[in-house]
Amino acid sequence: MQSNYHLDSVTGVWSQPGFQSIDYSDGEETEQRLQHIIDTASDISSLSLELRQHCVDWPTTYHLSGLRANLLRPFEITAKHDVLEIGAGCGALSRYLGECGASVLALEGSLRRARIARLRTRDLDNVTVVAEKLSKFEPPQQFDVVTLIGVLEYASLDDDADDPAQVMLRKAASMLKPDGVVILAIENQLGLKYFAGAPEDHIGRPMYGLEGRYEKTQPRTYGRQDLVHLLSTAGLNVTSFMAPFPDYKLPVSIVTEAGFCSDGFDASVFAWQSVRRDPQLPALLGFAPERVWPEIIRNKLGLDLANSFLIVGAHVLSALPEPQVLAWHYSADRAPQYCREACFSGETVNEVTVSYRRLCPESKSDHADSESVRFDCPQNVRYTSGRLLSQEFIGLMGGDGWSTEAVGGFVRHYATALETLRRVEGDTRVITSITDRLPGKYLDVIPQNIILQDVDTPVIIDNEWRLTTDVEFGHCVLRGLLLLMAAITRFGIPANGRTYTRQAFIEAVFADSGFAITTSDVTRYIALEADIQAQITGRSRPEFLDWHPDESLPIQGMYSVINEARDFQHIGDKLACLQTVGAERLEEMKALQVQIEQLQSVGTNMEEEIQALRSSTSWKITAPLRGLSRILRGQTKTRGVPD
Repeated sequence: MQSNYHLDSVTGVWSQPGFQSIDYSDGEETEQRLQHIIDTASDISSLSLELRQHCVDWPTTYHLSGLRANLLRPFEITAKHDVLEIGAGCGALSRYLGECGASVLALEGSLRRARIARLRTRDLDNVTVVAEKLSKFEPPQQFDVVTLIGVLEYASLDDDADDPAQVMLRKAASMLKPDGVVILAIENQLGLKYFAGAPEDHIGRPMYGLEGRYEKTQPRTYGRQDLVHLLSTAGLNVTSFMAPFPDYKLPVSIVTEAGFCSDGFDASVFAWQSVRRDPQLPALLGFAPERVWPEIIRNKLGLDLANSFLIVGAHVLSALPEPQVLAWHYSADRAPQYCREACFSGETVNEVTVSYRRLCPESKSDHADSESVRFDCPQNVRYTSGRLLSQEFIGLMGGDGWSTEAVGGFVRHYATALETLRRVEGDTRVITSITDRLPGKYLDVIPQNIILQDVDTPVIIDNEWRLTTDVEFGHCVLRGLLLLMAAITRFGIPANGRTYTRQAFIEAVFADSGFAITTSDVTRYIALEADIQAQITGRSRPEFLDWHPDESLPIQGMYSVINEARDFQHIGDKLACLQTVGAERLEEMKALQVQIEQLQSVGTNMEEEIQALRSSTSWKITAPLRGLSRILRGQTKTRGVPD
């Protein structure tokens, strides 16, 4: 490091004397809690199960979840790379980059967060943490990779220039080696979820970003074309845009531009299946994104309306990722030995291959005698195109007027698909009961893993789990239904207008499918599934026993949100009208009050004058005359003379 930086031997952070932190924080209490969690943890790896147990709210999930590293996994960073991480935060990505073996210089503008980042990387000598603002930092070298993950939107905190984002990108580009790359991740100002009503991530108000209401000193996001312009103006003329889903913060899938453009490759699956994986998604949306994404992507708008961007910027074309990769999908919220990557690549749909790799190949064997479920991770399989059977359920439940009878028909369709698949294997038995037993590999043959080709020919995909014993048909159905229910943002209004709990819905669907199920059967299947999920995720079994059976389905009609908005507008108009009328009446009342006060004042003056007159000498002298006058008036009235 430069001579003016000094190492704090206690915290392990480099800084200059008198360094002043930027004004950015998740809150003192939150960051102190994060510091304590990381400081006392024995496993601080990027896929740590110990840290995952502390993911109880948004800040802890964002800083501790193993999903964070998925964003950088496609780039295959190794010990050959020198990496500058701008905006290291609390060290989640610093940790992953260090585990890759790269020489990492992690720059963080907040001293407290820099200390937390060093705690997260305390056992990695190849990671150096520096507390410094980018605008004040003069790099000691050039880098193969410079990252700006969730940083560009806060450029105004680092520099007060007229265009701080442009200044930040120019500085990042200047620190690259000739064939180096800038990796940038940021929310899309025009992301689909924001049109659905999700609040702007940094300001917290719906429609704020869409309407371009950003002020100069506020964090701000950009649309795709604005980012292209910013990057090219900064000298990064060669760019590659990708879309992380649900967004860049906790991505489970990443789709490339080639993936969106490839005919026959269904990029929409990665988008719609991840919608409910976004912890920041509000409960009430203007439409169901899981139903909109297929239409958006079919019309070639998937990248422009992605919720966020993952961008590679470079000076030369050779620095960009391989163009034949269409998408990556990550399963990283499991026990480390089961975490894997699926990479989809190929120039035409007939040549697309799915390549699998374990993220922790050194983890313990997945064939321990005590395990009830086995994990299969093939190296390469052919991509299967077609329509997912699960989309039939999404289509049924998303619209108004659905019925459990119709969903029962979906279950029968699923049973027919299983029978067809078994006939191919020489088993001609028909499914007649929930207790009918299937081979253990059918545990994972749920509607989400069945592709329908041609007219209605089922093909199994992504069959990675199998039981060491047989599995009951009812267990497969319940498993599939629970996963499908978890993928929907809104259930339409049922035809009968009834409000269903989760358990009542499950039991009604089974009954209407012709495969009756009892409450005790449901309890038994839930217990079996809890055992399986505990093994797969490494989490506690009791977490899965409470599947919230008494919780109501999130029923919300397709047009009810609009109607509610109109109702609110109508109410608002009425309130505005009442306020106007009230203001007018208030002004009238104020004027009347003034008049009353004036009359009261006049009356008071007159009363004082009368009292003064009655007390005067002349009033007393003329008293006999007033008495004589009253007598005469009385006599006149007696004679009938008008007064």
